[in-house]
Amino acid sequence: MTKSLQEIEHARLQFLEQGNMAEGVVNKTIAQSWQRSLDNGINASQPLSTATLDRMELEKKRSKHHLLLTQAKPEITALYEQIAHSYSMVALTESEGVILHSEGQHLLVDLAPSEIMSPGYSWREQERGTKAIGTAIVEQRPVAVQGAEHFVEQLHGFSCYAVPIFGPNQQLLGTLNVTNAFAAHQQHTLALVKMAAQQIENRVFRACHQGPVTLHFHTSADFIGSAWEGNAALSREGELLAINRNGLGLLGLKSPPAHFQSMFLESFSHACNEHRQSAPLTLTLANGEPVYARLSIEPEIAASNKIAGIRHASRPAGPAIAMTGDDPRIAEILSQARLVMNQDISILIQGETGVGKELLASAIHQGSARADGPLVAINCAALPEGLIEAELFGYEEGAFTGARQKGSQGKIEQAHGGTLFLDEIGDMPLLLQARLLRVLQERSITPLGGSKSRKLDFAVISATNQKLQEKVADGTFRKDLYYRLNGISLTLPPLRERQDLLSIIRNIMATESGGDVEIHDEVLHLFRQHPWPGNIRQLHNVLKTMLALAAGKPLQRQHLPPGFMDELDSIAPGQKSTPLAAGSIDDITNEAVKLALQHHEGNISAAARELGMSRNRFYRKLKALGLA
Repeated sequence: MTKSLQEIEHARLQFLEQGNMAEGVVNKTIAQSWQRSLDNGINASQPLSTATLDRMELEKKRSKHHLLLTQAKPEITALYEQIAHSYSMVALTESEGVILHSEGQHLLVDLAPSEIMSPGYSWREQERGTKAIGTAIVEQRPVAVQGAEHFVEQLHGFSCYAVPIFGPNQQLLGTLNVTNAFAAHQQHTLALVKMAAQQIENRVFRACHQGPVTLHFHTSADFIGSAWEGNAALSREGELLAINRNGLGLLGLKSPPAHFQSMFLESFSHACNEHRQSAPLTLTLANGEPVYARLSIEPEIAASNKIAGIRHASRPAGPAIAMTGDDPRIAEILSQARLVMNQDISILIQGETGVGKELLASAIHQGSARADGPLVAINCAALPEGLIEAELFGYEEGAFTGARQKGSQGKIEQAHGGTLFLDEIGDMPLLLQARLLRVLQERSITPLGGSKSRKLDFAVISATNQKLQEKVADGTFRKDLYYRLNGISLTLPPLRERQDLLSIIRNIMATESGGDVEIHDEVLHLFRQHPWPGNIRQLHNVLKTMLALAAGKPLQRQHLPPGFMDELDSIAPGQKSTPLAAGSIDDITNEAVKLALQHHEGNISAAARELGMSRNRFYRKLKALGLA
């Protein structure tokens, strides 16, 4: 800072008392924000309110901004690790300034109440005065507010840095903020926040926009692959499907062009041909300036079998189709899987027993460029003791007594040209983990009793219901193998946390009965209350049993398996609603209709799908409620 804390404080007091200040003491952004704060009636000497959103309202905010949260959390964790030593906290807000997620606020509790640094607290400039978050939202650009630059005196012990995060259509999504003790502020902090915010923008862009051709470009070849590169999604004919903010800036454009040819002097076919010969390739802007680029071209087979069409993928035995995409978290998982499945990146699927890890692995394989190859699943918890190595790596003739005369091909080699799915990877014996790691690193295998290695080509997906990081910490799982398997981690939520329960029920019913059997509202209400310890696999079994007991009639409470109500009754009283009275079913249904309509912002078709109703039935409910 060019001015001392005392000079800034003097200028602020002068402004509060006289309405003017000496020029050059604070920058234009701070001066304008002070004026807005005064106009909004902010009391500069009064401590801020500590009121936060209640839990339900906060969860609604988080659900609405789930994509932003999901894409931001890895960057927030990385940023926090960089600054954790400096008495700092990191916060992610939505576009109105409400904190959705924060890390490190415990380090600053001596400077201010913990509530104002916690999720659910609003930092709108209209409410809190000059502060990096609210002011960055108003200005829509990075802002640093240090010490006495804060309008409210209570905040003078802080330095704050906030950077807006914009979505794929240049709309404001939220802000990334670092707050630290003013006495410990660092000059480089704003640059770190800018970098992390840019990475979040790039993640969101990639999650929302994929094309068969992706263009990565920059005016400097060294910046390709960095946070500052331009990204564009293109069709196979070169039509522009989407472009990020960096890309528009590098092209010197304010709005997206229509075609590759509108961006560069070279033809699209030339760029695609050059891509096959060398990388990075050189393209030319309309003004004659060079741009360096790399193209990622999706194989034709992957384009014809997108993971987005997961409902049509072949189904493995076990739970019925559960990847509906109607739950925001599942939609995000599918989006992330689509981005990495053809990039030679290992995928680790985590989640409780029965959440559908095998189904997701199968869908990823079916949607990938390796779909014509084998999907070889290995249950690491069920390998026969004493024959584990032979099962995995195969063996040559005469390798050991009792073996097949001509030897045998191992499971890993069988996956050549396709996908190797390592289920229950957390249960693999420690001694075998080193050999598996070597196979994954070298992509070659030497059968037992053999001397020649065989080169292999396969994708790797693993799954576990265990916390592998804890197993790494206690020494029962190799750290290097964990990082080899965890190129990207996809965590499937338990059924009790999913928002698409009715869609899953509808899919299972369609599989088991053709979808013609009705389910009473009372049963659906009980389903929503149930803890589902066995997740989708349990739901599938419950519905299968009920269909058998109902013999074609509507599914009612008396058709529930005996253990179902026992599990429901085991939930702590505070964790579930009171038992459903017969006369309250209509009230619950009506309330569900109102909430669904509100959640989908008046979209009747989407709201009806969420509740598993036909559009006509949903509309009749609206008319009865006076809402249509």
